[in-house]
Amino acid sequence: MNSDSQVRRRLLLGLGAIVRTVMVLVGIALLLWGAQWAAMAFGLSIVRPTMPVTAHLSDRLREGDGVFTFVWWRSTLEAAAGFALIPKWRPKYRFDVASVAVAVFAACCMAFLIQVFAGSREYGTCVYPGCWPGLWDGAVLAAPFFAGLLTLAVMAFFADRIPLWVRCLCPTAVYLVGMVLLAATWDRWLLPFFAGPPPW
Repeated sequence: MNSDSQVRRRLLLGLGAIVRTVMVLVGIALLLWGAQWAAMAFGLSIVRPTMPVTAHLSDRLREGDGVFTFVWWRSTLEAAAGFALIPKWRPKYRFDVASVAVAVFAACCMAFLIQVFAGSREYGTCVYPGCWPGLWDGAVLAAPFFAGLLTLAVMAFFADRIPLWVRCLCPTAVYLVGMVLLAATWDRWLLPFFAGPPPW
């Protein structure tokens, strides 16, 4: 009887480890999808840095597919699910090492993708030094993603004091609210700023 309970306990622990590993891998895949999607401007219009300022604004833009559409919401919620799948149920120590590692890895991937996509827009001669706004608009587009990762990492340092549902919900909510605010303010305020000359 005692050996049967030990076998069941080991099977449950093994099953739990497998489920946890699969959840983290799916979470990482969704976060990487979100990083790639954010670096590509996720449906928002962006300014081509090689077009002169004297050209009409509509000629200088690479039009996006639109925001608050079915595809936009689906992609946003897929990336948001990645934040919810990463926190560990019961960390062994005071902080959740895996969540911090995933947050750092995803942030590095996001920074790399910002560089790649800013460089891919530099075909031709740039109008302004540094190919304004190539790198800067990418950083603003990634702000909700970075805010969600920062929330995930900060909460992971207090994993023994913060309930799991809070550690899952808060980074997801920060990312979703940031995405909605970014999409709502992009065309009206941020895009005209990036379409103009650099502030320096």
